[in-house]
Order: sequence, then structure tokens, then C-alpha cells
Amino acid sequence: MRFRLQSFAAIVLVLTVLACDHDDAPLPDNIKVTIEGVEYPTVTLGSQTWMSINYAGAGGVHFDDQNSRPEFGKYYSKTEVEAIKLPPGWRLPTQQDYEKLATVYGFSIPSNGTHTDHIKNLTSTTQWNNVPGTNASGFNAYPAGYVFQNWPPIPGDIAEFWVAGGLTLSIQEAGTSLTSLRMVFYQSDNSPELKFNVRFVRD
Repeated sequence: MRFRLQSFAAIVLVLTVLACDHDDAPLPDNIKVTIEGVEYPTVTLGSQTWMSINYAGAGGVHFDDQNSRPEFGKYYSKTEVEAIKLPPGWRLPTQQDYEKLATVYGFSIPSNGTHTDHIKNLTSTTQWNNVPGTNASGFNAYPAGYVFQNWPPIPGDIAEFWVAGGLTLSIQEAGTSLTSLRMVFYQSDNSPELKFNVRFVRD
């Protein structure tokens, strides 16, 4: 009887160790994607893999002449974005891609936008003026603002990214006291003087 109990305990121990090893095994995150000679980290969210930092390749402009906010990446016009050569399988996200990303965290993006705390899963824990995120996703959207004409971006309350078709996806502090987050799509290709951040995605 003792032998059987010891054998059973040994089997449980082996299975526990194997389960722990499996749980601790790295997920297919942190895979790097190389775009025009520069490596960028990625994160797997649902069935898609996203860049987890903003693109900062050729073209575009930095936050300032000193590049004092490298975490913001660079800001690009629509024309500049369209000229970026991507590796096979990677693309500028569509509206449907961002909508799919939202569903991973339990919300949708209607035509008039959405206000929900679930957006915090996608936003950085620092640099927001009033509503820090949790970055539970690893997407880590910083409030980098955007560039209009030659004016420097105003950081702190908006993260905005180019979307295929001339749209942008905006995450912004909102509400009467700017204490909530809103996510909404804009048609932004009507002014060539606008520059926004960029992420890329693949299935």
C-alpha cells in the first residue's frame, strides 16, 4: 500500500513539474520583426502579432530635435507610411484589425467611439496626464500626441496611430474631467500636414 501511495505521489510530482515547465515556457511574444534593417519587439494578442513599440524607421520626425522621448517613436504622414517596405505577412492595421484587438479585451468600437476602462489594457502606465493605463496587453500605447504642420506634438492625453484607408485610431483622455479613456476612428488623410505614430500587425 505504501509503495502504491509513493508511486502515486511520484507521478503527481512529475506531472506537476511538467505542468510548471509548460506554464513557464515563453509564449510567442517578444519575437522581433525587422523592418528596413531595424528590429522591433512584438506582442501576440489573440490571433494576431502586433509591434509593441511605435515605428521609428526612415522618414518621419522625432518628438523634438533632441529625440528626448524615444519611446514615442516617430511621426509620419500618410505618404511616408505608404512608402515603408514591410516584410511578408506584415501590414498597416485596418479598422477591422483594431476592432479585433478590442474584442480581445472585451469591448467594441462603434462608429461614434467608445468610453471604457478596458482601454487601459492597451495603454502605458506612465505619461498620461490623468488616466494611466495598466498595459496588461503589452501593447503599451504612449500618449505621444501628433504633429500638425511644424508644431511640436503635445503629449499626455492622446495616442493616435495610422490605419489603412487614411483613417487613424485615437485613444484619448475624455469626459468632462478628462478622467476616462475614449477610443475612436477618424478620417485623417484630408490634411498632408498631419503626422501620427505607426504600428504594424500580422495574422
